[in-house]
Amino acid sequence: MKISQIGIISTAIVISFGILIVIPPYLPQQKVLPVMLFFDIKDSQNLPQWCYDLSATLQKRNVVATIFVTGKIAEKYPECVKILSSRNDIGSQTYNYVGLINLDYDTQLDEVKSGKQAVDKAGNIQSKIFKAPFGSTDQNIYSILNRSEILADFSYDRQYNKYYQGQFLRFDDSVYDGNKHTVNYFRNLESQDPVVIDFDNATPIKKIEEFVSGIKSKHLVFITASKMTGLDLTVHQVGQS
Repeated sequence: MKISQIGIISTAIVISFGILIVIPPYLPQQKVLPVMLFFDIKDSQNLPQWCYDLSATLQKRNVVATIFVTGKIAEKYPECVKILSSRNDIGSQTYNYVGLINLDYDTQLDEVKSGKQAVDKAGNIQSKIFKAPFGSTDQNIYSILNRSEILADFSYDRQYNKYYQGQFLRFDDSVYDGNKHTVNYFRNLESQDPVVIDFDNATPIKKIEEFVSGIKSKHLVFITASKMTGLDLTVHQVGQS
């Protein structure tokens, strides 16, 4: 082969390699959408087996979630907190699962504090995340969360609040009832904000497993509340996994 031919071939290879490097950033790429699964354990229905089955489903599908447990339930079924706290975030939702807005300040504070303490004791953890039953809060919530050493509040449909530099700041998200939307709805969903999909312990595990299995795709990434906020919201004690 002549030297001139070799030069031409070498030049063509270099140009082709350069094109491969330059082109990818300009090709259409599918945006990755953060998705957080919420599970509310608010009454005794299906417990404690539902918790074991949920834990097995999340592990089987290699999916993480954020679970909120009512204080009274945590006391009655501590295994629900223990078995679900390994890779997931665990939070509280008052002690008796009551709407806070109709209570006086002292009762509100007691409900939030007692709920958190029961969850923490059940799992030997420090939970720092809260979700108000029925989304019911008032102007007292920030003082109550601060006094309860809670750093993140996911009580709302279009926002969450996290504690930063001495105050609670609002961040946008979009919350959906998992029982009201199909898997395909979420697989095709386009959103500028992180997506939260909410279930409770009345939802059959079979339906949850089918949902989790079907919704997994390349453009959806499952996260916990800690990942979303950048805060460590479930602190495990020594000896806990």
